[in-house]
Amino acid sequence: MTVNRTLRLIIVGVVLLVIVVLAWFFLINPLRQDIASVEASIETERAALTAAQAELAQAEAIREDGEKNRGRLLELAKMVPEGEQIPSLLLQIQDLADQSGIAFIAITPGAPVQSGGFDIVPLALEFTGTYFDLSDFVYRAEQMVAGPGRLLAVKNLDLQLAAETEGSGSSAAVSPELAVNMALYAFQMAAPAATAAQAPATGATGSTAPEPSSGETTTTTSPGGL
Repeated sequence: MTVNRTLRLIIVGVVLLVIVVLAWFFLINPLRQDIASVEASIETERAALTAAQAELAQAEAIREDGEKNRGRLLELAKMVPEGEQIPSLLLQIQDLADQSGIAFIAITPGAPVQSGGFDIVPLALEFTGTYFDLSDFVYRAEQMVAGPGRLLAVKNLDLQLAAETEGSGSSAAVSPELAVNMALYAFQMAAPAATAAQAPATGATGSTAPEPSSGETTTTTSPGGL
């Protein structure tokens, strides 16, 4: 009786051990492998998320730079437009005249002249005003680009006393009225075809287009003037 009971206990123990071993190999061990695989997938996804966040931050920085660059391009397009835009240019110059106090007689735009990657649009201005009005107008014209507005450069001036000022009293002598002829340069982007054609032509002839500069202004006074 005792032997049978002991044998039964041994058999039950062996069966339990076999069950545990089978459970380990067929249930617990695969689960552990699945858990390890899931953890590896989580780490991979975390790394991908970190990389995506870095790319998103870089894209945001590029977008902000793009907005700034687009603003600069818009300002540049106002300073040096692709076309002559003579009507808007004349309106801007008239606004400068109103602000400085000069009185226009005539504004005559000329044909564009190629100069490097730009075209120069010459304008012949005739107006009257005092010396201080003239100085204010020149300052406003050359500072208009900071608006931003068109890039302008005063090339030369021709001054003489206005006809109604000659023979006037002491008040005219303090600030006489002047008749002014001014050459003013505006700038525009050169057409791509014209720019490409200019390079071999310049190399063949050895000549260059005039290069105006806002810091290089020639002033002439007619006889009998100032």
